[in-house]
Amino acid sequence: MATLEGPGEYQLSGSTECGGKTTPSTIKPGERFIASECDEKDCGVDLKSGIKGTIPRDRIRLLPGEPLARLNFDSCLKEWRQLQSKRINSSADDVAAYSAKKYHGGLNYYKTLVQASEGDAKAFRQLSSLLMDGEAGDENEINKWILLHVAGDDTYAKLLAAQSSEFREGYAAFLESPFVSNPKAYLKLHFPKTYAILYDK
Repeated sequence: MATLEGPGEYQLSGSTECGGKTTPSTIKPGERFIASECDEKDCGVDLKSGIKGTIPRDRIRLLPGEPLARLNFDSCLKEWRQLQSKRINSSADDVAAYSAKKYHGGLNYYKTLVQASEGDAKAFRQLSSLLMDGEAGDENEINKWILLHVAGDDTYAKLLAAQSSEFREGYAAFLESPFVSNPKAYLKLHFPKTYAILYDK
């Protein structure tokens, strides 16, 4: 976690994870945000609103003892709903959706994401069984992480509870991938029911 260094607001020109529209935001003194991927000049930031962008490093004060805020992917559900009716004719249109359609029985990738986010166990299993390589696999992994946030703790925990112990072990390993620093602590704080199913033996 981090906050602004020095007096005054900061005008951030950022975008959402899904949709990618450039959105101006005003960060006020004392406001908390997630800082990541810092170099000598800038830090990537995630605001509570779901806006992502960069801030000069000299305007950021890190708060290492503060628990990481919950990431906001609300824009993704809206985008998934829009994309489920998009015509996909080639991988150039959408690599993950095309791979799902071509190699997994005509599966509508974004419709399946929406259904899983609403608690559909069959859709959740279909997403989890997608064995896509390269860029498609990368996008599916990211969307599985986003799905956790879009569905919420109650729904996600129920979806996992309906799966085998072997499945849950694999999913636990996936969620420990470096999407955030200290992922188990993040899950325990923001998704306690999901954490309990995956890690409390």
